[in-house]
Amino acid sequence: RPRAPPARRMRATWSSCVSRAARGASPSARTAPKRTTAARRVDVLALRERKRAVARAAAADAVDADDGSTKVDVCAWLDAREGRKEAVAGVFAIYDVDGVCQYVDYARNVEQAVRAVRGRVGAQRAAWTRVMAFRNAAMATKDILASEARRWREALGTTPALNAEWDAEDEDDTKSAPASVETIEPSKEPVVSPFAANVGADGEAKVTEGDGVGSEDADAPKLELTMENVDKALDEVRPYLIADGGNVELMSIENGIVVVRLNGACGSCASSSATMKGGIEKLLKQKFGDAVEEVCNVSGELEEMSVETIEEYLGKLRNSIKSYGGECKVLTLERGVLLLEFKGPQALAFSIAESIKKKFPLVRECKIKQIA
Repeated sequence: RPRAPPARRMRATWSSCVSRAARGASPSARTAPKRTTAARRVDVLALRERKRAVARAAAADAVDADDGSTKVDVCAWLDAREGRKEAVAGVFAIYDVDGVCQYVDYARNVEQAVRAVRGRVGAQRAAWTRVMAFRNAAMATKDILASEARRWREALGTTPALNAEWDAEDEDDTKSAPASVETIEPSKEPVVSPFAANVGADGEAKVTEGDGVGSEDADAPKLELTMENVDKALDEVRPYLIADGGNVELMSIENGIVVVRLNGACGSCASSSATMKGGIEKLLKQKFGDAVEEVCNVSGELEEMSVETIEEYLGKLRNSIKSYGGECKVLTLERGVLLLEFKGPQALAFSIAESIKKKFPLVRECKIKQIA
């Protein structure tokens, strides 16, 4: 049989290709082998692995920064943290698979805390995390961490679900816990703290007469706020502190702020803050009235307060401040009111102010001048 002319054969081949393309098939579809289920599974696994690699890379970058601005996969973040020996303090938030914030808290060891939350609630409710690390020990105090966590919650406008659930559980446990009753034989010569009735430092009820030492008529004339008068007033509480293995030392008075140092057992006691507020501060305000604005406790030597010393302290924090995108310098210091010029996140400014007030108790107020 004679063959068709070349032009006709080309038209037939082209028509066949167009027809197959219209049906969604390639010219070589008949000869191409079909992909098996195993091959497709391998492709899916490879795609997942690529996604995990991207997530791990993002988490590694986030761990290096940990400035609270990036939300990353929890598993990838924990994998990136694994192997790092140092325990980092900070504030963290946990998000579910839909990106809804479920929990906000702070911890001395953020990695351990995130891992614990993940293990408690599972992958659905702990899918993502956002972390702000405080690598500078001077800024990683409990007060600063708690304040930053509170700011994160306030920024949400509502209490995260897990915070609400666990707070309610803790409250129920407290209510349902049976009260323990212990009979204590009174000693012949009991030493009664002037502030025990207010704070219950050891958890036991103690009997006091009236309001304890320092109880006096509110209309009585107030003393002049001097080192001599304050030290004499502290003699009223010293016998009780000495009986418990401690003492109190007057360090300084400036702009209505009285700085003392608790020594001995009182300095390391878990109830030292109750001793300060419920006992010493209350006594001094009774004696000196509104002249006493605040009573502060320092653990070591009192730092000299001046523009130079505060600027020097900021110099030690400058690398940490810069890593969080901030800049800070001292403008003025007048009568205990410190004015700082600051550029950066507002939460960082608050942390710096808290750190300065903790280091320099004589700073009555720390004002921030925000610049663009």
